Amino acid sequence: MFVYFNGLLLGLSLIMALGPQNVFLIKQGARRNHATLSAAVCFICDIILACASVAGLHQILLAHPTLKIWLVWFGTAFLLYYAIKAFRSAFTHHKKESDKAHQPHNRVQIVLFALGFSLLNPHAIIDTLVIIGSGSSQFPHNKMAFLLGVISSSLLWFSSLTVTTRYFSNILTKTTVWQAIELFSGVLMTFIGIKLALSSF
Repeated sequence: MFVYFNGLLLGLSLIMALGPQNVFLIKQGARRNHATLSAAVCFICDIILACASVAGLHQILLAHPTLKIWLVWFGTAFLLYYAIKAFRSAFTHHKKESDKAHQPHNRVQIVLFALGFSLLNPHAIIDTLVIIGSGSSQFPHNKMAFLLGVISSSLLWFSSLTVTTRYFSNILTKTTVWQAIELFSGVLMTFIGIKLALSSF
């Protein structure tokens, strides 16, 4: 159990930081727009990354800098595209956007965005792979327990975030609150996107 809780606490410390993925899930939960589907896709991606980190995949990424550069530029383009969408949503007619917030969106599009926020943030991926990989190496005979702890942290966080935002959706989707969320989302995505781009030079 000691090893399991080490994985759980390390996973929570990584996943609870406010980043593009969490902002995306907050918006989907507030909209009641396939929030469970969005969280499920993010959870599956986290399982894949956690398994890869325990298996030592970060060593492959570190050994191939060209692959990292491609990930950086794909991630930058994705984040800036989403930032533009957020700013447009914040500054277009509020009534129109408020109505649109409650309309169902294409499930395929939701899945693609969830995949993008989970897999196209190179710094988060590499940091996660390295930190979790290093953490698991401390328990060479109990890596499975450590991995289960990390996976449990993702399940706990994503389910809690989804339930909480759905519960407060009436408040979060008010015009002024939603506009603030969209503005914050746009600023955050722009900042991270520019930071990613600069890191490749």
